[in-house]
Amino acid sequence: MNPSLDPSNIVHREMLKLAAENGWHLDYTEDVREMTDLNGYHAVIFFSPSRDVLDDPAKTALRQYMRAGGGFVAIHNVFGALYNWPYFEGLLGGAAFYDHGRFREGDVEIIDSKDASTRDLPKRWHFKDEWYNLIPFPTHVRFLATVDEKSWPAGSYGPPFSFSGSRPPRYPSVVGQMPGHGAFHPVAWCQYYDGGKMWATTLGHDAGIFANDNAVFPGSVEFKKMIVGGIKSVMGAEPFCR
Repeated sequence: MNPSLDPSNIVHREMLKLAAENGWHLDYTEDVREMTDLNGYHAVIFFSPSRDVLDDPAKTALRQYMRAGGGFVAIHNVFGALYNWPYFEGLLGGAAFYDHGRFREGDVEIIDSKDASTRDLPKRWHFKDEWYNLIPFPTHVRFLATVDEKSWPAGSYGPPFSFSGSRPPRYPSVVGQMPGHGAFHPVAWCQYYDGGKMWATTLGHDAGIFANDNAVFPGSVEFKKMIVGGIKSVMGAEPFCR
């Protein structure tokens, strides 16, 4: 637990800074063997793991943690992990990563300003990300924020993507040139699940999100406020999913 960090561990270092600023003690690990006892943690944060990141003992520990009222925060490529574990897909709101277009700028729209993660954010803010598309699409969750696909710069569109599966008919692409969910493309939501609390965002691809100035990375200030609010809410320090 808590191995030495080098300059390449940007996410680890910046999450430690956020923890210190908010009075949290933060442990971090990439060793699945250290995930078998989650008792005592107010929140468990997965920040862009991939594929089969948990073995069976760790899966059991996470399930028991949630059933005991634990809090889980999912950031970015968590949606590309543990595809073959239905419980995890349910934890994420019944959603999984399907594909994304090119890394590009767009506008995030807050559609629920009552939540701890969104109440201090502007209704609309500029950001830069991959804008994940999700199949299955999240269901029975409280949606907090979306991306306005019409805000994507037309010059950044790539050639049409080929799809092996069908897209949800309710969410056709607005632009028709690249992946998208159309008029309703969620990027953050929350839910109660199996006795615990889950807050998620598909945003967070680039380490530039931890910049201290929106002039350096658009939306970095808002992104950090949003995830801090999400973490506080699953910890019980703020009202959850309201």
